[in-house]
Amino acid sequence: MICKFCTNDRKLIKAHVIPAGFFKRLRSGKQAPKMLTNTPGEFPKKSPVGVYDAKLVCRACEDQFGDWDDYAQQLLKGEPSNGKKLFSGKRLVGYEVPTFEYAKMKLFFISLLWRASASSHSFYRRISLGPFERRAKEMIENQDPGSPEEFSVVLAKFDDELGTCILDPHPEKWDGVNYVRFYLSGYVAYVKVDKRKAPLPHARFILSERQPLYIIARNLRGSKEFPLMKKITNS
Repeated sequence: MICKFCTNDRKLIKAHVIPAGFFKRLRSGKQAPKMLTNTPGEFPKKSPVGVYDAKLVCRACEDQFGDWDDYAQQLLKGEPSNGKKLFSGKRLVGYEVPTFEYAKMKLFFISLLWRASASSHSFYRRISLGPFERRAKEMIENQDPGSPEEFSVVLAKFDDELGTCILDPHPEKWDGVNYVRFYLSGYVAYVKVDKRKAPLPHARFILSERQPLYIIARNLRGSKEFPLMKKITNS
């Protein structure tokens, strides 16, 4: 079969878009995570290693994402690695990670975008980068994280362990600017897919080189996602 990254005819593997480690955090004792849906006619099914696509890439192309995937999983733990909690009075408003590897984190999110867009798995059906897919692939090939504004990333974290579920990614707009939202086992990543600049106030928190990484704390029970999570679970 044809690898979607190198375009060579090679044996393809069971490749993850969102790294398997984020799904493994969903385990409860010996019970494997389940994939739930509110789509009529579809039923829950076990997903012990998360969502993978056997028609995406070959081993050599999958391996080039490895360092970035590993780094993101190490940094975005239950509590961000080396992160300092930020409070407004007694209310948690976010986290500050004083130092981090910008290139690895940025390339992780660019590769996440490309893989989700190129994937034929139904979990990623709403993600299509269009003309930006070629640019994302070029940056991956050159290991070029680009400027903070190109495919800019803003990170948030739910304040409740119930938020560790992983919803399917989807496109959205902030003040008319196009973004893709990913869920990473308690974390939420907003990745800009647009040539226009990130709008305020989000522009203040984008992933940047030689600056601390700021992660916004989000209230789960007051979020739009919480009713959706309950609806999917009940259905």
